Amino acid sequence: MDLKNCLPVLFVKDAGRAQGFYQDLLGLTVTGDFGGMNIIFKEGFALWQIMEQNIIPGILGNNIYNSEATSRFELCFETENLDNIYSKLKENDIRFLHEINTELWGQRTIRFYDYDGHLIEVGEAMHVFLRRIFEEEGKNLEATAKRTFMTVEMLEQFLNE
Repeated sequence: MDLKNCLPVLFVKDAGRAQGFYQDLLGLTVTGDFGGMNIIFKEGFALWQIMEQNIIPGILGNNIYNSEATSRFELCFETENLDNIYSKLKENDIRFLHEINTELWGQRTIRFYDYDGHLIEVGEAMHVFLRRIFEEEGKNLEATAKRTFMTVEMLEQFLNE
């Protein structure tokens, strides 16, 4: 087999509205727009507005559009300024799975839903939270490694970026 071009796809009810969420609210970059029904983002995923006559809803039913269904995956992003994104989401009345949370390894994250019920995580960039933990641990590499579940060698790479 010679498979290529793996691209995660989110099925959405309204591609224009979904594009606005990802482009305008989250600041992602559109690299392809195929008639307003198929939007591709530089960040590595696409939105597809599936027409009723397509084979997918014909087989799966309208379950693909159920924004109330429990998500079984998430889109995961990192940022250098989690607090700014959190504030912007709050200002736009976005539905959260949880607000700012500190994960077991020390990274601060938020999880929320897009307009179609897809789960999205935004967490502190690795170098941001690792530097924060390193400072909190008195610049002790071993203590930081233990707290973040990372090796000292991996920490040194991130802290030198």
